[in-house]
Amino acid sequence: MNKINKPLVIVANGEFPKNSIPLEIVSNAKYIIACDGATDKLVKNGYNPNLIIGDLDSISTTSMKKYKDIILEISNQSENDLRKALNYAKENNINELSIVGSTGDREDHLIGNIFSLFNYPNMKIKIFTDTGTFKLINKSQKIRSFNGQKISIFTLDNTIKITSNNLKYNFNNNTISSLFYGTLNESMNHYFNLDISHGNLLIYKSYN
Repeated sequence: MNKINKPLVIVANGEFPKNSIPLEIVSNAKYIIACDGATDKLVKNGYNPNLIIGDLDSISTTSMKKYKDIILEISNQSENDLRKALNYAKENNINELSIVGSTGDREDHLIGNIFSLFNYPNMKIKIFTDTGTFKLINKSQKIRSFNGQKISIFTLDNTIKITSNNLKYNFNNNTISSLFYGTLNESMNHYFNLDISHGNLLIYKSYN
C-alpha cells in the first residue's frame, strides 16, 4: 500500500458530513482511508480514497472494480471497519488523525464508533460530526472553548475524580457515576479547566 501522508482522515460509513467544518477536514486531507461502503459516499461527493479497509460487505461492485488496487480486505468480525482502519493507522505509526462519517444512519454504530476512542488512549483522534467534536483526554488540562459552548463528558471509569472551572455545572472532586451524568453542560468562558485523578475522559464540544 502507498505511504500514509498527514493529515490523515478516516471516513466511516455513516452519514457523509454536511457541516462546513468536517467537510473542510476532508478537503484538506492528504490521505483518506474509506471504511468499506464509505467509498461510495466519498465518490458521490467528489473525493477519492487513498485506501479502502473493511470486510467489503457494503461497498458497491463498481467501486470494488475501480479501486481494486487500494483495497485492504480484513474479514475479522470482532472489529468493525472503523476500528480496522484505526488499527491500520496505529500499526503504521500514525498517532494523530481525524474521523468523519462516524455518526448518523444506525444509532448502535454511532455509539460503538464514538466509544471506540477509549481503545486508543495514546493516539490523538478527533471525531468531527455535523454538530461538534469528540476527543479523548488522559490528563488534566486547559481546554479552549467559547461562552455558551455545549459540553458533555463521558467515561467508562466511574472512579475518576474530576474538578472543573468555567462550566455551568462544575465538578468538585466528583465522579461520573453513570453514562449520562456528565452530559448537557455548558462553557461559561473562552476556556475551561478539567483536573482528573487518572484515566480517560471523552469530551464532546459543539461548534460555534
